[in-house]
Amino acid sequence: MAAEGSDRRLMKLVKTRIVATLGPASESPEVLKQLVLEGVDVFRLNFAHGSHAWLTELVRKIRQVSAELDRPVGLLGDLSGPKIRLGELAGGETYCQEGALFRFIRGTESVSSSDLTCTYEPLIDDVRPGDRILLADGTVAMQVVDRDPAAGWVQCQVVQAGKIRSRQGVNLPGVALSTPSVTDKDRHDLEWALQQNLDFIGLSFVRRADDIRQLQQLIQSLKPRFTPLVVAKIEKTEAIDDLDNILAVTDAVMVARGDLGVEAEISRVPVLQKLIIRRCNQLRIPVITATQMLDSMQSNDLPTRAEVTDVANAVLDGTDAVMLSGETAIGQNPVQCVRMMEKIAREAEVLVQPQVPQEASEQESRRARPITEAVTRGAVAAADFLKADLIVVATVTGRTALALSRMRGKVPIVAFTDREEVSRRMCLYWGVTPQLNRSVAQSPDSLLKHVIAWGRRNGILESGSRVILVGHAAWLGETHDLMMVHVVP
Repeated sequence: MAAEGSDRRLMKLVKTRIVATLGPASESPEVLKQLVLEGVDVFRLNFAHGSHAWLTELVRKIRQVSAELDRPVGLLGDLSGPKIRLGELAGGETYCQEGALFRFIRGTESVSSSDLTCTYEPLIDDVRPGDRILLADGTVAMQVVDRDPAAGWVQCQVVQAGKIRSRQGVNLPGVALSTPSVTDKDRHDLEWALQQNLDFIGLSFVRRADDIRQLQQLIQSLKPRFTPLVVAKIEKTEAIDDLDNILAVTDAVMVARGDLGVEAEISRVPVLQKLIIRRCNQLRIPVITATQMLDSMQSNDLPTRAEVTDVANAVLDGTDAVMLSGETAIGQNPVQCVRMMEKIAREAEVLVQPQVPQEASEQESRRARPITEAVTRGAVAAADFLKADLIVVATVTGRTALALSRMRGKVPIVAFTDREEVSRRMCLYWGVTPQLNRSVAQSPDSLLKHVIAWGRRNGILESGSRVILVGHAAWLGETHDLMMVHVVP
């Protein structure tokens, strides 16, 4: 069964990357292996749940599966950020009637049913009359009507009724929080993540570009062996307002639609998703679309038609990756969820249109050298004209593979590198299947020989297959790159 899953995954070479969140439903080595065989490219470790000891064991299992299957697998550590939650409510829950008055007070416990506490003590100092406070994933809304920080309370009136429970999330849309973007817990989690050589670090509740810079400076101050890529999670309206500045400094982006749909009007979320993805595509920034993509499959065998359409539309929007959360962390059948996600993505990719490079909008720091840029464009055009079976790229930093990915060509790309950390980073690049192999540092002939053997072994290449090979400057000198067309004998 594993072999069948492996063959299907390699033959199809699905271009949209799949990110899967780990949890109790997916922690066993057997399930992890099946998830990779079905198409998971990156595993997400949610630092809001689980101890470092449990996460360390997960990392060990994933790397063991990766080595056994000879497939690079990326690891994304997701920092919790300044997530605000309600404290303990009197009786555990209460109903908020429209027009009713409640108070937020300092502390961690409330005695009166009309008094609320939360994990973010500065809330009382940060909010002003007229500000909104959203509870229970935005299903309950209150408006601040009065405050007395000295006395330690803020009075609110319910404008959208509903039930709230202890420890539920609190959102303060449009409120400038005084808390830093990286909390003490985040720093502790980050130190662990760097010790484990994770490939990506997700920063939650990004508000401005400075949040990304501060995290990057903190990472550098900890002197990691490998510097992970920072993923800016866009889930606050302040981040939308500062989007271009955030994109100028981040390495990757996640459209985190859960909190974004609470912070902004939920009707705006599809438009914001398209805006963010389009801007990321223009700037050559890998982008992940996340939250509730196949949510009903946590308990059902099949997704809804709306969920299938949602995943397909994200692919058509230009997302590099789609992410599963509760579906693979606590769902009843995580492997089936990944299998379905891959199937939807494969169908939608047929309609993905090639992108024309826009010189004026691309940042130089994200581009390859001009000669390499020209060669990659020629390679995509040649592959399309010749109806090639594969584009093979040898890369040291992954930048050439990213340049190829950016063009959204029809022909699958296999990227060979001799650097383990680069192979795992490329797991987030659309259309790119990374492979770790030392022969890329030797010669075109040695790589081509390896590629043909690999392609035959996995049912991708046969006699008569056409391969476009893109080589790096190390073969020919710093001012040269190579594009070769090869017909498999």
